[in-house]
Amino acid sequence: MVIREYPEEIEKCFEIFEPYSIQLSQGKLEDVPQEAIDAYNKAKKWAWEQGQ
Repeated sequence: MVIREYPEEIEKCFEIFEPYSIQLSQGKLEDVPQEAIDAYNKAKKWAWEQGQ
């Protein structure tokens, strides 16, 4: 399956966590707002459900 466009809800998640993406991928969460962590987890869960 190829997704050409993400759902609006997932796009918003990307916008929220993108500034913290390096810290999130490295597991350095001490300076990352909870909202960004939640958005990252939501987008990650959605991607897994899509098989990506």
